Amino acid sequence: MSTDIAQFAAFLQTELELTTGIHAILEQERDALANNDLQGLQTLQQEKTLCLRQLQDHAEQRLLWMKASGLPQSAQCLQHPDIAAAANIRLLWSNLENQYKQNQKLSVQLSDIVLHARHRTLQKLKILRGQQNDPHLYNDKGKASSLKQGQGMLQTQQTALLGHHSRRTL
Repeated sequence: MSTDIAQFAAFLQTELELTTGIHAILEQERDALANNDLQGLQTLQQEKTLCLRQLQDHAEQRLLWMKASGLPQSAQCLQHPDIAAAANIRLLWSNLENQYKQNQKLSVQLSDIVLHARHRTLQKLKILRGQQNDPHLYNDKGKASSLKQGQGMLQTQQTALLGHHSRRTL
């Protein structure tokens, strides 16, 4: 039984085009993150979701076709006599493999960018909430008393207000 090389090449070519399109979207996401373009990110996320869904559907069709054709669903298929004789299949397979690796690498970079941005945002929120400050305020006996984390600013303001108010009434 001979394998339909043209069909296999069409599957690989379409999958390569989809993965290349996803790579372009990932690069645009990186630029949008760098420019703090939240609206652009939202649009790109919708586009990427659609492309990923198309890629998944297409890859599933290719794998079903490979199984029905009696081909291994891995690079082992390149050793099949019909496929080994077709230079374009080996090239398409190699290009597709490289594109998947590039997409994975860019996805990791984007993940790192987002995680670092999240960390910086959380650090800023902690500072604004007074959670990184552990002020030691002095009580009325002149001794330092540590406050619960995050209550430094609030307690300081309350103490200052109460202290001024209590002195007036005395």
